[in-house]
Amino acid sequence: MTFLRFLKYIPILLFCYILIFFLIYIISGFLLINNIKPNNKLINTFQVNYYLNSGMRNIWQSNPDCIEYDKDLIFIPKKTKCFFNNPEFNTKVSFDSYGRFSKHPNLNTKGIAVLGDSFAMGWGVNDNETFSAILEQKINRPVYNLAVSGYGTQRELIRLKKSNILEKIDTIILQYCYNDVGENLNFKINSEEDANKKFDLITSGKKIGFWTILRKSIRYSATIPIDLVRKKNAVLDFTGHKEILNNLIAQYPEILKKKIYIFYANGPNIEFSNFTKTSDDFENLTFIDINLQKTHYFKIDNHLNSLGHRYIAEEFEKIIK
Repeated sequence: MTFLRFLKYIPILLFCYILIFFLIYIISGFLLINNIKPNNKLINTFQVNYYLNSGMRNIWQSNPDCIEYDKDLIFIPKKTKCFFNNPEFNTKVSFDSYGRFSKHPNLNTKGIAVLGDSFAMGWGVNDNETFSAILEQKINRPVYNLAVSGYGTQRELIRLKKSNILEKIDTIILQYCYNDVGENLNFKINSEEDANKKFDLITSGKKIGFWTILRKSIRYSATIPIDLVRKKNAVLDFTGHKEILNNLIAQYPEILKKKIYIFYANGPNIEFSNFTKTSDDFENLTFIDINLQKTHYFKIDNHLNSLGHRYIAEEFEKIIK
């Protein structure tokens, strides 16, 4: 009888739970808009979610001042400077024929190509703060940063192939992210019509509707506290990723004579449990877990900050002479 009496209160308790955390979510978003980021795990997680899902975040590849159309790759960086700002950074992003701009030293020396997505490109840091630019200064060899935000490994390798720098390099540093797997399985060169449609969709700048934001806010405010307790998606298995990655690399024999280093950057609190150091498929390929820490990422944006880029450069300086 007591249990049955308790059941009638469940809808009220559930409503109160959702209301309380929804209010905390909204307050967290208001604090973020005013550049207030308390050191509280729940509020920090709410602010990250609000930033990513409310339309607050500017996307580099959605800015037509930063990219241009490419049939094979859908978009490529414009060989120019563009401004890219978000609450935690104000940056000027520059590209030339060799990728993210840097003053490459001694062009008669074999260099290094950096491939990757937004992490390696340097989302949130200036040209001279990327790990490629810092590494270049440390080892006095050209480091060509061909990484592009939004690319998976498939497009990264196509970009390298089209770059005409293969003869200029003897080493490749490839930054991998767990979300590359979808593109690595499914990406194909598009028809002219499909590529144009995808480019127009990327640069359309369509705003998220109010009711969509409200619906997501209510859902996430209710589920995030539970996920924090369960520590959802903290550790990933690299086995399937590695198999797909090796199969993809095998399709590009022109890079197999180069020394290849692969490391991963997934964002804070997302790790691979078994990121192996060796490859059974290729003698010249080495997987490196450089052990990125939470302090190496922006608190809200979750991309690598300048400290993270410097740390990566220092780690690769130990490996590449």
